Amino acid sequence: MKEASPIKIALSTFEYDRNLIGGAGVYALELSRWLQKLCELTVFSCGVYQSPPDAFAASWYGTGAANVRYHRLPAFLRSHGIAAFFYYALSQKVPAGNDVFLVNDLSQGLAVHSDIPIVQILHHLPSSDLDKSPTSTRWRVAIRTQAALEKRALKRAQAIICQSRDTMENAAARYPEHAAKFRVIPNGVDVYRFAPAKGSAESTDSETPLLLCVARGLEIRKGLSYLIEAFAAVQRVSAAELVIVGKDSQGLRGQLLAQARALGVADLITLIDSVSQRDLISLYQRATMTVVPSVLEGFSRPALESMACGSPVVGSAVGAIPELLDENSGVLIPPGDARSLASAITDLLQDTKKAKRLGIAARERAVACFSWDTVAKRVLSVCEQTVSG
Repeated sequence: MKEASPIKIALSTFEYDRNLIGGAGVYALELSRWLQKLCELTVFSCGVYQSPPDAFAASWYGTGAANVRYHRLPAFLRSHGIAAFFYYALSQKVPAGNDVFLVNDLSQGLAVHSDIPIVQILHHLPSSDLDKSPTSTRWRVAIRTQAALEKRALKRAQAIICQSRDTMENAAARYPEHAAKFRVIPNGVDVYRFAPAKGSAESTDSETPLLLCVARGLEIRKGLSYLIEAFAAVQRVSAAELVIVGKDSQGLRGQLLAQARALGVADLITLIDSVSQRDLISLYQRATMTVVPSVLEGFSRPALESMACGSPVVGSAVGAIPELLDENSGVLIPPGDARSLASAITDLLQDTKKAKRLGIAARERAVACFSWDTVAKRVLSVCEQTVSG
């Protein structure tokens, strides 16, 4: 009996190399790398920068799918913004012969390919951020634009992959007519690359404990001011150092440093704009714990990467973080509560056996539930069901 031909998937994604510590770009890059082993895959992306979109990302996450086709932007649009996205969405042309259209953005709110089933990937519900987003005009216009596309994109999809139960519940409450379309498939992590250091179990306890916070940017929603307040309280009980990785995307660096100086902990805090992936993994491996103090969060890739590296996570109970952590692999605290955050950090600093136990369990959970090889197979299954159904 002749074997069935592998399904042909067209993956469309505006971002393919952006936000390398988190975001839709890394998701598309990693998903394509693992998905192409299971099907016939073609990725359609957008040349946002002067260089090929995957050139910089390749130094971080390795090359994605080999058969990426780029819609190059005019020179004046080669920046990440609303105009560039509209150009990309309206210029998409997916050739005949593909079985399913897997969409990693909301471009189908503008353009639709009615002759091919659509599986929509929903990282976050933009409309839910209208009252929570930064107040700058640029960001509010961007979010309002995405929210306007959201309704049309979800309506046109035959299946909708939500990256968390939190996103699915928000989407189902806002769009109950699409409830039957929703599927929860989490983000993934390369558990072979993000892994504990060899011989980490023999690491010395005499080193100063390291608290690590990794963010795409120094943003208000990341709760960094609460972290610095909590860190100052921790110092009155247990010695530690704090490393915060993130670009100064909202001009908060000076404010955070001033807060640290006022609290007397500036010399114990290091702010790093960006690091190589090798150095980032080393930080995860060396960290006594990773802290995710966000007050607003979508998925939190840093939490998952930390878990895969065997570092326990102290995280706010927002977004998908409660779905990543369980009581055996991390600690959840109320968002915006510096006192609870300080208490949770202090507890792990003073109970090193508990911290190591949580780190081991975190690694096991990352491998069992969030490895890319497992996640890619689940995405493939939804695509196959959409085609056959």
